Amino acid sequence: MSILAEFTVPARNFVLSEALRAVPDVHVEIERVVADEEKITPYFWAAGDDISAFEDALEYDNTIQDIVTLEEHDEERFYRGYWEQDGDDITQAVSLVEATILEASSDDSEWDVRMLFPDEQTLTKFHNYCSEHDIVFELMRLYDSRRPEALGKYEITPKQREALLAALDRGYFEVPRSTALKDIADALDISQNALSTRLRRGHANLISNTLRHEE
Repeated sequence: MSILAEFTVPARNFVLSEALRAVPDVHVEIERVVADEEKITPYFWAAGDDISAFEDALEYDNTIQDIVTLEEHDEERFYRGYWEQDGDDITQAVSLVEATILEASSDDSEWDVRMLFPDEQTLTKFHNYCSEHDIVFELMRLYDSRRPEALGKYEITPKQREALLAALDRGYFEVPRSTALKDIADALDISQNALSTRLRRGHANLISNTLRHEE
């Protein structure tokens, strides 16, 4: 019985910590992660006004290697990179217990991470490893795979839900709009880029799990 878990992880215990510390206004979302016995390969988006500075900082970030740009837009880029499985951090714990990182997003000082564990024993092993190596994280939610509805209504993450509801309540989806993206971002205390990303990902999840699901 697999277990889905949502964690909050300090940036120092996860990948890209150095680049994010150098350019904190950039928002990063890891879309998928491929792992083998030696390396973990994350595919991730980075968005922000300082995207060029962030890309420069990636060259000096020791937590990730061999960055390749797969897509490039004005204020958003899609990358593939590698990190070695040789450090006492969350990524090493994930590798040892053979868990799967489904997605992760960062807002400067911390990451929101969704992980899939093969069973309860694996989750316990992960917890024990982190405790023994002083790896800090906060467990936010656990879902039983036998109850697919518990994976979250329409696969919306908590932060996507918060962003969508804040935009709805403030009239962002009205015609004409009653508020600006900046005002909503200020109310949530996040950057406009982070808010824009959450809204787009949230919309994608809603459409995929309603209109497409009903076909």
